[in-house]
Amino acid sequence: MPDSIAVTADNHAHYLVRPLRRSDRRLIEQALRLLSARTLYARFHTRRTRLSPREIDYLVSTDDRDHVSWLVLDPVQRAHDGPGGLPIALGRYVRDAENPSRAEVALTVCDHHQGRGVSKVLLGALAASARTAGIESFCGSLLAENHAMRSLMQSLGATLRVQDGTVWAEASADPWHLPDNGTAARIRRVAAQVDAALGAQRRSASMARMRS
Repeated sequence: MPDSIAVTADNHAHYLVRPLRRSDRRLIEQALRLLSARTLYARFHTRRTRLSPREIDYLVSTDDRDHVSWLVLDPVQRAHDGPGGLPIALGRYVRDAENPSRAEVALTVCDHHQGRGVSKVLLGALAASARTAGIESFCGSLLAENHAMRSLMQSLGATLRVQDGTVWAEASADPWHLPDNGTAARIRRVAAQVDAALGAQRRSASMARMRS
């Protein structure tokens, strides 16, 4: 499993990103407790104040190809379960079974870190995984009143379609195919950082196997 990768967000804050592990269930439960009812509703479209055990099981049931999730951690804050930083955001994509080149994306950012470019960090990390998995486009749903996310999607050249109060958005999963603007450039920067780190980790693991 890849180690944590250091990246920099819009506000020059430093974060760590890494793929979500099945063993991260307690971390996810801890992070969900940091979400306000407003953020839970925006992400999960529900008025509940917590997710069911089955829903949390689904979040951590990743396979590193068709269901991929990345954590963003704040290295300054320590998680209750040990070192490595406090989880403050989670992004995932699930491949469309009928259209394998397409995947549905969902992003969750803790309230105190919203508006700091963390969503772009997540999109960059997810894009790095998607490129190696043959995924060409990302789609997702958001509430019509979620103006911040709508603005982000529009800046990425996404196609938007409104249906029953929900906005469906679709954009390229390849950050190098996004529009030439500052928002896309920040996603490309994170994707490049993650790509380089993953490549170095794969080479290191390969060398270790050859020596053993």
